[in-house]
This record gives sequence, C-alpha cells and structure tokens, in this order.
Amino acid sequence: MQLRKTSAFVLYVGSYLPLGLILLVQDADPGAMKAGPCAPSDWSGSGCHMPLLHPWFSLATVGSCVACLLATLWTLGAVSAPRQVRIVEAKHIPADLINYAMPYIVSFMGLDFASPTKLAGFGVFLLWIFWITYRSGQTVMNPILIAFGWRLFEIKYSYLQSGDVLIGRALSKGYVEPGRIYRQGSLQDVMIVRESG
Repeated sequence: MQLRKTSAFVLYVGSYLPLGLILLVQDADPGAMKAGPCAPSDWSGSGCHMPLLHPWFSLATVGSCVACLLATLWTLGAVSAPRQVRIVEAKHIPADLINYAMPYIVSFMGLDFASPTKLAGFGVFLLWIFWITYRSGQTVMNPILIAFGWRLFEIKYSYLQSGDVLIGRALSKGYVEPGRIYRQGSLQDVMIVRESG
C-alpha cells in the first residue's frame, strides 16, 4: 500500500508527539504555576489563568500530534496482510527507528512559541525532513512506535508458494522468529508482518 502525501504527513506529525510535549513544558508560565490550580468555581472568572504562556499554540501542537499518532496506530492496525511468508532469518534493528534526533535537539536551542520567525524556520526544517522521508519511502519509520511495542527487523523470507529467499525490512508488533510463518502486508516500502492464525 503506497501512502498518499496527506496520509504520510499525518504519520510523520504523529512521530513528533514528544517534541510537542517538550515545547508544552517549555511554554509553562512560572508565575501562574506558583499560584497553584484554580478551584472549579473560578474557571469562568478572570482570576484563573492557564499556566501556559501561549496555551492555544502549545495545546494545539500537542493535540495535533496526539490525533496523528492515533491515526498512525489505526493505520498500522488496518493494513491488510493477505500473503503468508516463512521467516528464514530475522535481525532486530532498533537504530533505524530512532532517526528523528535532530528536531529534538533543536527544541532545546531557544525554540518557543513567542518567536514566530524561529517557529517558521523550524517549520520549514520539518517540512524538508518530511519531504526527504516521504521520497525515500521511510515515513512509517516512526520512533514513537517503539513505545507501543512495534519493532523493526531486517528479515530473510520466502513466500510459501516460492522457494526464493528475499530480503526486506519489516515492522512487527512483537518479535519475529526464524522458522515461523507470518502474514505479510506492506505500507509504503516497509513490510508489516503479523503472527499467522
């Protein structure tokens, strides 16, 4: 299954939930935090302030990332796996899922919601990374998936109807073991393998 640009962008944005949370924490208003939480009766009054300097931007960023991450998890669950493959060899390769380090490092270099020009520049940077990731067929390589039990493997496999041994990369929720038969589908240039039966 080849991803459309919009779907690929949704998967890409979901991978940056930790960055959105980092920016949310950096947007905290120390003065409002010292005042403590408001009582529910004060929520509609003018004396109650959200403890964020730019609540609309920071909450919208986190909300968008959460929605995109949920869409990513749904998409991975919805990929059909009609073919059966026998795994000859499987090698876990966790490093390929952790290829989003640069934007996280940038978040600690003075990026905040009060600097629209820095945010715009960072947005251009993320769009370039997205375009490169999309064109290389690696949008599915989402490091957040590790937290939900997904693992990336380099596998040698063969289709049950053929004796030819092929090599590819596969995402699986759990471990892939040699000698076993799995159901296989694909999303962009990455195979999705699931336990058979």
